[in-house]
Amino acid sequence: MVSFNSYIMNSYLKFILPVLFLGALFSFKYKDTTQIDPPTGIAYYHFYHIKDSTQTGRLYSEDFMLTFNTQKSAYSSRTRYKQDSTMQVKLAAAELKNSDVIDMGTYSPVTEDDVYNDNGKISVIKNNREQRYLIKENSEKINWKIDKETKNLLGYTCQKATGICKGRKYTAWFTTDIPASFGPWKLHGLPGLILEAYDDRHFIKFTCTGYVNQGDMQNVKQVSIPSDAISTTTKEYEQMKKAQSEGFDMFGINSGITVDKVTSSGGNSNSGQKKKFTINYPLEITD
Repeated sequence: MVSFNSYIMNSYLKFILPVLFLGALFSFKYKDTTQIDPPTGIAYYHFYHIKDSTQTGRLYSEDFMLTFNTQKSAYSSRTRYKQDSTMQVKLAAAELKNSDVIDMGTYSPVTEDDVYNDNGKISVIKNNREQRYLIKENSEKINWKIDKETKNLLGYTCQKATGICKGRKYTAWFTTDIPASFGPWKLHGLPGLILEAYDDRHFIKFTCTGYVNQGDMQNVKQVSIPSDAISTTTKEYEQMKKAQSEGFDMFGINSGITVDKVTSSGGNSNSGQKKKFTINYPLEITD
């Protein structure tokens, strides 16, 4: 048996602890069955999102990486990758010591989605437990309006553009010095790589923190969709997630792991009742 004597999470996420934990635990066990389709560049992004518009001081943040070549790109959580790697090391060390107690430290919520772009066609891989699910989206062209205004980002001259993506208006700054028609998340379609983008309320923002051109290309995500992903729809996937959240028996795995204690990093319980957190400003407001 493996038990956790310290497993700290944000208080508003306590109700989905088992799903978050098991998702992180098994995500690094995937076997890479993707066909060889190597990237030629990697862009790193810091992302922040104010999910509750009534609590604008409460930021959700995460680091991502975009790997791409001339035709395709893959966008995934770098934070998730680092957490999974750390967890794998700790589990391996505990197994080596024959220890039944692991201090996993603080676990941050991470994005389960990987976004793939194949010549403008967007697909999303949902990394759920030991399986990947593929959801292909309807083609949606972003009608960018390119402005003459420019600014410098990471030493690159970037030009301003505005457009609507997934129901929200974005300002994007792209550079033709990197001739890749991609950007963070589902933003794409400009004649250069998007280095910065934010919505009209600045509640959502993507900022490129670094770019590698044909440099350190080891251990990065390939740009082709994994061949073992199971095709599904958003409705079917959400139904499955709902079933998972309604009980623990659905996991159906013999992991030998029990959660003995959960503590919250939300602060002192005597500090008074906290304002309820509500996701009323989602990343997407259209299907």
